[in-house]
Amino acid sequence: MWTTLSSSDNMISEMFKVALQLEEPWKLTHVEFDDMDQAWHLFIDFARGATFACPLCGIACKAYDSEKKTWRHLDFWNWKTYMHARMPRVKCKACNKITQVSVKWARPLSHFTLLFEAWAMRLMAEMPVNAAARELREHDTRMWRIFH
Repeated sequence: MWTTLSSSDNMISEMFKVALQLEEPWKLTHVEFDDMDQAWHLFIDFARGATFACPLCGIACKAYDSEKKTWRHLDFWNWKTYMHARMPRVKCKACNKITQVSVKWARPLSHFTLLFEAWAMRLMAEMPVNAAARELREHDTRMWRIFH
């Protein structure tokens, strides 16, 4: 069962906002907790008409379209945490190309946040990959992808 936090749970939402260190135009829109999976789901979005820097030339461009992506983040209170966001693409007039915007919390094409990957690499430096995977509650093949 998924529980969406209400405005009375504002303190938890504020804690996640501080922990994620999101910058404009990104905003934490809501937080849900999945009782079955014992996992937090953090939903991040941007306002309509928001501008993003073109990844190729740096010029500010409006979002052209977007697709939803999910990343595994570091655990909060021993519960898995997932970040969900609409990832915008921009149509740059200077470059005349449509390009996927990058985010500061993850590498392109990764399914993990940078903080999760850093912690996974730290664990894999100290223990076998299978042991690190058990500790992180992830499949070892996913840990090998981070490693490589």
